[in-house]
Amino acid sequence: MDKNSRRSVTIELPIMSFETDYQGIVNNTEFIRFLERVRYALSKKLGFSFKQVRSAKLWTVMAHVEINYISPGRFEDVMQGKGWVEKVGKSSVTLGYEFKLKGATRLIADARQVLVFVNRQLKPTPIPPSIRRRLSPK
Repeated sequence: MDKNSRRSVTIELPIMSFETDYQGIVNNTEFIRFLERVRYALSKKLGFSFKQVRSAKLWTVMAHVEINYISPGRFEDVMQGKGWVEKVGKSSVTLGYEFKLKGATRLIADARQVLVFVNRQLKPTPIPPSIRRRLSPK
């Protein structure tokens, strides 16, 4: 899916002191949390909650995460995290992300996540039509 689509989401992420290293630069491990915050906002925008996924007796597991660190974000910067659905497979969804400083074009990082829908036995399970419709472009 096109990241500029109306089916993307952008949120602000103020960088706090506890998210940085001794030089005041965002610690790389914090980006996993940033991805989760953007993913949560994206799921809300697409109209479903993780409770709905669980009520269908499904769970999502992270199969792959790739983060490219391009330039530093620093304490008291405000990043904008953008997320979108890139691809919907039979039992998986690939999400794309990019992080920029608010009001700037400089890319701080970009990322990809692959989530797999699984059943109680942790076996990959086809994405239900009701969820697939919300993930797929219209």
